Amino acid sequence: MLTPRTLGIGSAIAAGAAAVALVFATQTAVQATSSPELPESTPIAADSTDENAPEKAVEVAKPATVAAAYDQLSGAEVEYVRFVGAQDPAFTAGVDVFGEAGLQFLSTDVAEPQAYADGQRRLISLYYDYATNETVSMIVNVTTGAVESVERASSSQPAPTDAETSLAWEMLLDSELSQPLTDEFASLTGGSYLTPASAEVLLTAHSFVTDAGSFGAESCGVDRCVQLLAQVDGGAYLTTSAYVVNLSTGAVLSVS
Repeated sequence: MLTPRTLGIGSAIAAGAAAVALVFATQTAVQATSSPELPESTPIAADSTDENAPEKAVEVAKPATVAAAYDQLSGAEVEYVRFVGAQDPAFTAGVDVFGEAGLQFLSTDVAEPQAYADGQRRLISLYYDYATNETVSMIVNVTTGAVESVERASSSQPAPTDAETSLAWEMLLDSELSQPLTDEFASLTGGSYLTPASAEVLLTAHSFVTDAGSFGAESCGVDRCVQLLAQVDGGAYLTTSAYVVNLSTGAVLSVS
């Protein structure tokens, strides 16, 4: 795996349903649920980089005021539950997208309050463990500051984070398969050279899971794979559909 770079590791992926159950999505973000009479919670991933993420802090203070069970997220409590989660042995035993110790953070959202009767504030965080190719769900009780449950699911692929997307883009452009993209970008921009930092490109991605009609990425779905979308200057898209980046193995694949 590549060495860590200063990449944002948060992305807005919501997780909902019963707090004691895992809820995952394939190729799409999981949507939060709430009571009909209340506004939907807005997933927040506190902005950070791999180097200064809350998981790596010496200490993160508990929010001075603990929100009510149904309140929307705040950045402060997301940072707090990320720090609390990082103290759990399940976190430290994992491996992130860069091959370093610690689970890869994906997102945090409000755990379903209706699953509990005590009215305490709980958040649910999703992580990915590149050591085992499992998605990990962790419930943290903000009221008590304790990790209440950790559950794992294999063959489950939530939408990629900004960090995973950026890393996959770098890997694709560094690969021997990138020349057609470089040529296409030059044609669209009047000769500009394509780099991971090219300002003309708006980059998004989705998780890739192989099916009976696709060939060349048969392990994707078990492995963590990303397919990129690269829009140039708000117009045409580069032809990235022929490529898949396997973040679990570090391979760039040609698919058909």
